[in-house]
Amino acid sequence: MDIFQEIKKINFPLKEYVVVGSGPMAAHNIRESHDIDIVVSEKIFNECKNSGQWEVLPWTYEKPGQIYLKQGQIELYLDVNCRDFNPTTEELIQRSELINEIPFASLEDTIKFKTEYAKNNKPKHLSDIDLIKNYLKKTQNKKLTSLT
Repeated sequence: MDIFQEIKKINFPLKEYVVVGSGPMAAHNIRESHDIDIVVSEKIFNECKNSGQWEVLPWTYEKPGQIYLKQGQIELYLDVNCRDFNPTTEELIQRSELINEIPFASLEDTIKFKTEYAKNNKPKHLSDIDLIKNYLKKTQNKKLTSLT
């Protein structure tokens, strides 16, 4: 799946969304993503919900009583907060990294989310954290090497 192509198809305005989950990892070529999780503004969420083009689904864990939207491999959320990490959508967007004109959650925020999700007995997040940390070490070493 070409994550950039899939996201560009939905054509959301900048400053109204941020790609989260494994999306930032895919954007950095750390690992593939099998779906695309996007946190959107309330305005975008309601527009999509009311369009009839998105499936409305209940959260099955973490947030009983709340909904998310799904269309193909893309899932839309108002937030993906968990336990002790609860940034607002605006904060995530402000800290996002623009890659190919698409805002992705920072790798630092991705680590924080995955750390909290791992507390819910989701071990896949622990391996993702290791992958991100190794990637950050390698890129930091490359930057230091190029300065000398």
